[in-house]
Amino acid sequence: MTSSNDLDIFEYERYGRQMLVPELGKSGQLRLKNSRVLVIGAGGLGCPALLYLAGAGVGVLGIVDHDIVSLSNLPRQTLYSFDDVGTYKVDAAVKALKLRNPHVMYIRYQQQITPENAFSIISDYDIILDCTDSPITRYLIGDVTRIFDKYLVSASALRTDAQIVVLNTSRDSPCYRCIFPTPPSVIQACSDAGILGPVVGIAGTMQAMEAIKLINGKLPAEYTLTLYSPFGSKPWRVVRVRGRQSSCGVCGDNPWISRRGIENLTFDYNEFCGDGEVFPSLAAEWSISVLELKEKISGPHILLDVREITQFEIINLPGSINIPLSELIWGNSMIDTLILKDLPIYVICRYGNDSKSAVEWLRKSRGFDSAFNVKGGLDQWTQDVDRNFPRY
Repeated sequence: MTSSNDLDIFEYERYGRQMLVPELGKSGQLRLKNSRVLVIGAGGLGCPALLYLAGAGVGVLGIVDHDIVSLSNLPRQTLYSFDDVGTYKVDAAVKALKLRNPHVMYIRYQQQITPENAFSIISDYDIILDCTDSPITRYLIGDVTRIFDKYLVSASALRTDAQIVVLNTSRDSPCYRCIFPTPPSVIQACSDAGILGPVVGIAGTMQAMEAIKLINGKLPAEYTLTLYSPFGSKPWRVVRVRGRQSSCGVCGDNPWISRRGIENLTFDYNEFCGDGEVFPSLAAEWSISVLELKEKISGPHILLDVREITQFEIINLPGSINIPLSELIWGNSMIDTLILKDLPIYVICRYGNDSKSAVEWLRKSRGFDSAFNVKGGLDQWTQDVDRNFPRY
């Protein structure tokens, strides 16, 4: 095996095209060979990032993920095939990457990044790519990388929008918490809001490019956030962001977030991000099971589907009426007509969450005592009633 200060004959041929680029050259290729990059999350962002980092010849690639490959991952998570469904993503990713470049050292972490293990994992790497989709995890990664002063390339994507930012490039540059001091009040996941594969693929590819630049000492000249929205009037936007904030809890003048506090769970990320019950807890008598629904819809009833119209058009139960939750609560004249019919209203959605809010509103705000939530929603209907009813 060649030393880390030179390339072997196969590496010259493999990486020759990129070494021709003046911004990289042979010296840059050697820096890539001697670098250690950690990719946290092997999903829609992580897959393209891993593909291009492995292809570029990064010496050591760490991969953190606790999830397994599902059928719904395949349209956008390009490392996996149908045969990988049901296997751990870290194992499927390493298998695919080794076929593309066996000279890279791949290190698996088949676990979720947590306050207890984040410092020990992240400490071994030069550059961290946050390819996760949870605010709790993003703040944790942001805090740990700032405490270590390690470069962080963070990205996110949802529906048709993506964003990417490079952080911790100097003591005056912002950390994740500097730019986003408070978590979002409404948290949506790809499983609920949807995602287009090319959007998240572009963001993950950009993360790989930024990592390659950082490895070669190309630090951002300005503190910026790149936004990509292919359906917007301006698909690409680069906005300036503020630098380090003196009030920041992790890198400000009087920080209160420390390694000890994180590892000892003194700082509660769940509480900070509001990981409480988003949907109301209904009285047991206000809900029915999908099996009960199957029996009840043989008689007079109203089946109200409160999903957004896009989801309703994908698949719905025969005879159901669609009034999205947002329209229901903010005013939709159709609901008055339905209530006047004085029939029981069975409220359904995808997973039985939005339907809880709808039933609470119908009972408490409109005084309609014949509204019932369908527990587990359409997803449960597929599992317990009709296996041929499509899941999405």
